[in-house]
Amino acid sequence: MNGTNEILVIGGGASGLAAALAAAQAGGRVTVLERLDRIGKKLLATGNGRCNITNKNAAPEHYRTWDAEQLAAMMDKLPSPQEVLTFFEGLGLLCSEEDEGRVYPYCRQASMVIDVLRAALSNAGVQVECDAKVRRVTLKGETFTVSVEDGRRLRADHLILAAGGQAAPQLGTDGSAFTLAKALGHTVQTPYPCLVPLRCKNFPSGLKGLRINGELSLWEGSACVKRERGEVQITEYGFSGIPAMQLSGFLVPGAPWMWAEMDFFPDMREKELYALLAKRRGVPLFGTLETLLLGLISKKAGYAVLKRSSLSPLSRPSSTVTDTQLAALVKELKGWHFAVSGALPWAQAQTTGGGVPLKEVDAGTCASCRCPGLYLTGELLDAAGECGGYNLQWAWSTGLAAGRAAALGG
Repeated sequence: MNGTNEILVIGGGASGLAAALAAAQAGGRVTVLERLDRIGKKLLATGNGRCNITNKNAAPEHYRTWDAEQLAAMMDKLPSPQEVLTFFEGLGLLCSEEDEGRVYPYCRQASMVIDVLRAALSNAGVQVECDAKVRRVTLKGETFTVSVEDGRRLRADHLILAAGGQAAPQLGTDGSAFTLAKALGHTVQTPYPCLVPLRCKNFPSGLKGLRINGELSLWEGSACVKRERGEVQITEYGFSGIPAMQLSGFLVPGAPWMWAEMDFFPDMREKELYALLAKRRGVPLFGTLETLLLGLISKKAGYAVLKRSSLSPLSRPSSTVTDTQLAALVKELKGWHFAVSGALPWAQAQTTGGGVPLKEVDAGTCASCRCPGLYLTGELLDAAGECGGYNLQWAWSTGLAAGRAAALGG
């Protein structure tokens, strides 16, 4: 290698900043181009502003992709969660672990992560240029030329494309990176929003704001696709909360028969719930439909389920509920279901499913298999993680691997 590698990083998000810093630390001369007025805006919103920086349990089963085999190969070679933490410890960031392997900065402030990265970038001599919207990228010989909206044309020996996917366009990821990737010879699996609430058809009104601990499942026809337990949030359009957002990545675009089903009592079998309610019939404390579910689920949810079970009015004596009607109520409590019309728009999504196929990059370096000198990282690639720090782990690990490889010319 003659001289120092000139490296351009398109995108100032998590994977781009990790790539830039890793490349500079490995001896590269690095410039970051960020289309917004400052770096890391999307990072600031992660973990409700606390920044769930990684998850120690990161493994292929926590991600959605069209190429599970290549994902496993990449995660075996890319920096592990512990290596990511070691990287941040080297920058002076103190972190601590919470439940289920989630790791946060000790101060629980996403802004501190940005401050640490910004200081490290400055110390490493990385040039960061904001308000730099890339319009075109070309490769001639071994030199990349990047055309910026303001008329500038920058050249580099290596290019790291880290401009994100399509989720949360208000934070800078508008899908334009896919266009750049295609121009450099890559294909793109149709992107779809992930970690986003579910919109349901004919959803009952008046329940917005309810939080229910239970199990939410997604069905395609009569087949259960996936189940998730936890706190489900009820909205005016359907289901939200972590269980709903986890399930959103399993929606099949265009599938005509997808259902979301809420189990209010996942730890009880139907016959156990039936026996409990049967004992309540006629007991004075639970003498009407209005009080039949007292102490079991919230009033609003209970009334909605009773209505779906065709049990009314609420003043009706519970002793008049027949065995058949009680069985129907139990069915509803164990499977309160609605047809899913889709996920909410990209603006509400936290990450992107689909993207550049994983087989089109090297498993250990994220180097393009289609375009020499190009590296692709983070959300641009076809790997969408669950809630809990998995997506940031993917961003950091792909960014670190790409940055080091680019600086060494590998």
